[in-house]
Amino acid sequence: MLHFILKRTAIAIPTILALIILSFTLMHYAPGSPFAGERPLPPEILANLEAKYGLDRPFPEQMARYVWNIITEFDFGPSYSYKDRTVNEIIAQGFPVTLAYGSLAFLVSIMVGIALGITAAIHRSTWLDSLAVGMTVGAQVLPNFIMAPILVLVFTLWLGWLPGGGWQGGQWPYLVMPVIALSTSFMASIARITRSSMIETLNSDFILTARSKGLPFHEVVIRHAVKPSMLPVISYLGPTFVGLITGSVVIDIYFSTGGIGQHFVNAAINRDYPLIMGVTILTGILTVMFNLIVDILYVWIDPRIRY
Repeated sequence: MLHFILKRTAIAIPTILALIILSFTLMHYAPGSPFAGERPLPPEILANLEAKYGLDRPFPEQMARYVWNIITEFDFGPSYSYKDRTVNEIIAQGFPVTLAYGSLAFLVSIMVGIALGITAAIHRSTWLDSLAVGMTVGAQVLPNFIMAPILVLVFTLWLGWLPGGGWQGGQWPYLVMPVIALSTSFMASIARITRSSMIETLNSDFILTARSKGLPFHEVVIRHAVKPSMLPVISYLGPTFVGLITGSVVIDIYFSTGGIGQHFVNAAINRDYPLIMGVTILTGILTVMFNLIVDILYVWIDPRIRY
């Protein structure tokens, strides 16, 4: 197991380094200037700004300094739009908010999705199966940019049960709608994968053998069917978590939570290249990390993978 983890980690490190270099290169050669506005700046002022941020230096030197600062200090540099703040400060302010409701949405997606999938597989071709499949289909066709305004319309404007936006330190009334809007489509995908995998597992030879020995059905499901059925689900969890974090762009806009998604949108509009690169690299690092965790869980469930 340790050799497998070290091998996967050794692959992850150059992947992250390549992501940093590629992001910096794309931002460097992007058309337009980060200091361009409605009126062009005088050449003297533009030269001073480029000197302040090191943009007047050769491209290899700029890249080397940027990569070195990230490796040694995890420093993404100053923001072009927020003159008195660094990219690290902006991320440190918005990312905990996104991580809070993103993690809750992740847990809700897993628990509800797996429960629906197992229920539908066990009670295949019954009304419970039809109900579970209907719920997943309904959730699948309502992505977060449609679910969010519907939730605000129903629970805020019509019923008046929940606040329509804000954060207030993460109090539960401000968490309910962002978590629901963010988790529904991923929950539906997890439920469908779980159902298909569970049905295939229940028809396997080792399950039929266990049942022929007289074991109770619930014991067969819990002890023999659930664990192997989770392999396709676990492989989907890594991209799911990152998708929940990146999907916060819509949630931050609709619910004004103050998360990292709103800063990413503002950075794209204002050509704040360091902030765009910071959020992109952070998302890439999360993707690599959670894929590594998924690989480890995969090996734990199915030891044959390591060989």
